[in-house]
Amino acid sequence: MKKILALVLALALAMSLAACGGGNSGGSQPSGGDAQQSQPSGGDQSSGGSELPGAGMKIGLVCDKIGVNPFLTEMVRGLNETAETYGFTPTVVECADTAAFEDNIRALAAEGYDMIIGGGWAAGDGLDKIAKELPDASNYVLIDSEIDNDNVKCISYREQEGAYLIGLLAAYTVDGESHMYGGVHCNESSSSWKWRWGYQAGILSVDPDAQFVFNYTNSYSDPAKAKELALQQFEQGCLFINGAAAAGDSGVYEAAIEKGFYTSGQDIDETNADNPYIVSSQIKDTYYTMKNLIDEFYSGSYSKADSTWGIAEGTIGAVYVTHESPNPRSERLTDEEIDKIRAVAEQIGSGELDFSTFPTEEEFNAGKK
Repeated sequence: MKKILALVLALALAMSLAACGGGNSGGSQPSGGDAQQSQPSGGDQSSGGSELPGAGMKIGLVCDKIGVNPFLTEMVRGLNETAETYGFTPTVVECADTAAFEDNIRALAAEGYDMIIGGGWAAGDGLDKIAKELPDASNYVLIDSEIDNDNVKCISYREQEGAYLIGLLAAYTVDGESHMYGGVHCNESSSSWKWRWGYQAGILSVDPDAQFVFNYTNSYSDPAKAKELALQQFEQGCLFINGAAAAGDSGVYEAAIEKGFYTSGQDIDETNADNPYIVSSQIKDTYYTMKNLIDEFYSGSYSKADSTWGIAEGTIGAVYVTHESPNPRSERLTDEEIDKIRAVAEQIGSGELDFSTFPTEEEFNAGKK
């Protein structure tokens, strides 16, 4: 009888221990933001199979509220797809305001995240502070902005390469019907000069008589102001007006339909089957940015040194040239013209054409006189 009782007790203890072993080992979520954590399902991570290189590791993205912002949704897509490839656990933390960035970055560092990525300039101050306080807690990365901190890898872009392609597209679209070209941009700053320079340089390579009008909304979300400025530029003779006013570009597109001038978008494919006047978009590809970054991290070639990426890395380009579109191409652009622009893109990607350095605005304007 004692033997039977001992056997029953041993069985009960074994069942109790097995039940205790089934808890969640994912850790607590950062506070002060909306955290989304998913466990990658790709590959065999069981004890009987070969582990993926990121098994047991965690990478977090801290960014603004995502909504339908494609700059951020593409980052998230890149994060989740590389998680499937490498086996790490991805976490996305959305911040309601700039103050939340520091708290969330600190929380991820405290939880032992192997890499913490700031998605955009708003993460800069928080990354700067935490990377100085806790330099060895994680690998810190800032996308699309630059700060002076050796502990933070800053990834910026050669946007001038994509802008040059847009300039070529603009000149071929107008085809000599006017030598006036416009641009409605967010602001007139030294950092935005590379967009304006690339656009002008591309046009001038085809239309050496080109003249330019630029106006600024001084906002990232003012479609009414952008539309007003575009209409003014059309009245000055501009038949192509580059839209670079962030969310304000929708106002430029409205004006293009009303007046029949041509335009282009920024960052993502803004071409639209219902608006034939949007002939292309300058691409800033955050999906490939995330993919390149994490590929580098797991390849053994990762360093904290800042990186600047462009056409060669697949992160900068133009719709119908380096990136395809489901929307029909403008009838103003021939196959021969597109082939010419693609050849230029290949020269930029190979380094045969080097736009990594370019004149200052003062030098450029002086050279036109």
